[in-house]
Amino acid sequence: MTSSRLAFVPQLPDLDKIRQMRKRLNLSQRELAAMAGVSQSLIAKIERGSIDPSYSNVRKILQAFEEVLRRRKLEGMKAGAHLTVGDLGTKGVISVTPDQSIGEAIDRMMRGRFTQLPVMTGDKVIGALTDDRIRDYSIEATRTRNKPYDEVMRTKVEEVMMEPFPILSEDTPIDVASLHLQREEAILISRKGAVVGILTSADFLNLGLNQ
Repeated sequence: MTSSRLAFVPQLPDLDKIRQMRKRLNLSQRELAAMAGVSQSLIAKIERGSIDPSYSNVRKILQAFEEVLRRRKLEGMKAGAHLTVGDLGTKGVISVTPDQSIGEAIDRMMRGRFTQLPVMTGDKVIGALTDDRIRDYSIEATRTRNKPYDEVMRTKVEEVMMEPFPILSEDTPIDVASLHLQREEAILISRKGAVVGILTSADFLNLGLNQ
């Protein structure tokens, strides 16, 4: 397997989270724009959903949030104390089934720019799959079992998947979620017992909430 086949693109948070985070941090569009080094009109367009911003501009905005959180923590203000996993998580969950192939899982990851996927049968979560797990399995299979690339790609997800990601209620405080995200790449978000979203370690790190 070539390294480029598994060169996943880091997932960015949903753009609708930008407005939520700005409001949570009591920032005006003008203040956020100034800190991020972008125009206020760009912030307004992103929040209205009328523009698809560049990766670099989204990163500037996330870095501005991160700086605010760091500064407020240094000042003794627990800026993340009132945030919940529902505030920061991505709504909806893209998953794979245990009988799908690794190749199908990789295609789904690359299309969605994900680095992890829950494994589900219907509404039931039965496992998890990450790009690191796929990479480790692929290297081990080709080197020690002499499996050709095509055979590795046809391997069923159920043969590779790990234990499921933790599931937390949407109103769980973000500081509780941080304890899980120190060990896991993601947590699943539930509402009334149903999985309704996902919060990844990338989302958490991008916003600087575990600094």
